[in-house]
Amino acid sequence: MDDVRTWLEATKKGGMALGLVHTKSVLERLHLPHTPEHILHVAGSNGKGTACALMAGSLTLNGVSNVLFSSPHLIRVEERIRINGVPIASTPFEAALGAVRDAAVQDPVVPLTFFEATYLAAMQCASDAGVDVLILETGLGGRKDATRSGPATACLITSVSAEHRDILGDSLPLIAKEKAAISRPNCPILIRHPMNAEVQQAMLHEVQSAGQTALGEQQAPAVPTLIGIPPGTSVRDEGRILANAFLEKVGLPTSAMDEAFEQVRWPARMQRIESSITSPHPFVLDAAHNPSGLKRVLPELEQAIAASIHTDSLGWTLVFGTSPQRDLAAFCQPLIDLCLRHPPHQLILTEPQGGRYPAVSATAIASLDWPCESVLLMPQPFKAIQHLTESSPRDVGLVISLGSLYLQGNILNVLGRSSDEDLSLLAKQ
Repeated sequence: MDDVRTWLEATKKGGMALGLVHTKSVLERLHLPHTPEHILHVAGSNGKGTACALMAGSLTLNGVSNVLFSSPHLIRVEERIRINGVPIASTPFEAALGAVRDAAVQDPVVPLTFFEATYLAAMQCASDAGVDVLILETGLGGRKDATRSGPATACLITSVSAEHRDILGDSLPLIAKEKAAISRPNCPILIRHPMNAEVQQAMLHEVQSAGQTALGEQQAPAVPTLIGIPPGTSVRDEGRILANAFLEKVGLPTSAMDEAFEQVRWPARMQRIESSITSPHPFVLDAAHNPSGLKRVLPELEQAIAASIHTDSLGWTLVFGTSPQRDLAAFCQPLIDLCLRHPPHQLILTEPQGGRYPAVSATAIASLDWPCESVLLMPQPFKAIQHLTESSPRDVGLVISLGSLYLQGNILNVLGRSSDEDLSLLAKQ
């Protein structure tokens, strides 16, 4: 099936496209024989992946079959489609992808992007596997995201921040409206309370006219519920609150949510890797890829750093690399402040490999006013890890790796943490 993989790789040439016509037409051509009883559609700027992972983990522990579609992937494309928490095997993935390709090349040929092709493959896989629940994580925005082209029985909006302003709008209310536009007529939509009156009004106004006529939907109000999050709640705790409320709203079991909270490992999201034969140092990896995401994880990171300094007497090292930012200096300032409060042994600046966009150069990041005595520029992530592996624990301490999701994938690959077991949501017991 190498030709199917070649076809998928070729879809990257189409770049990114927002719109539903192409995806909808190919979805209809697939004639999927099975539709999951529940299709849960999740959008937001931060926290949507964590909420999706906890839902998938909780359902799996409760014996409810499910498929989770998420993006991007860390190491291999099969991660985008997890069946009961495990990345799909290559054979069924290629079979589903082949069905998508065959539908797309029918006359008239429909050009698909990489994201559209993998989303459609997830729809095919959910049908082939006959699962009870399909969880869909939006790629970007909501209104015109490919995941909006298909059906959903309920929707969830996690926290919203100013991101992709060139695409979604130049104000927070406009961005929030785009995300709330995943709402379906007459269906529940849970909204993480935005704590901003204009943003709240924008989303509630949007869901009153749910439905897109271009998709054959009759416009009608969705049924919104605001979910309050207590101040100071951690990212993971917030994910549990939202995931639990969402499953309860649609009548799915939540009795395993606490167990899922303890067991689910969402790779590269506050992921801790203890010292092992692959490295003499413990790691914490997080894909804080936008300013609000970075600020949200800093309290947990600071706790981990403080423990390493005061409990283990080891200190810490920061590994950092990022994709392009609207304002690089503003994005990095919280990290610069963190380094000022807790000076690291080393600051290693690197460049994520294999991402959608070229990485910001290590030289550009180094030009900022970092309060660090030792700043190392190592554009290749594998060389950064090699350097750390060859260094003694007292010169490294806890390794905090932040920035691009692709960087965390690079590091997991170098550390040999790329098996299905490593990338599954639930560890084998």
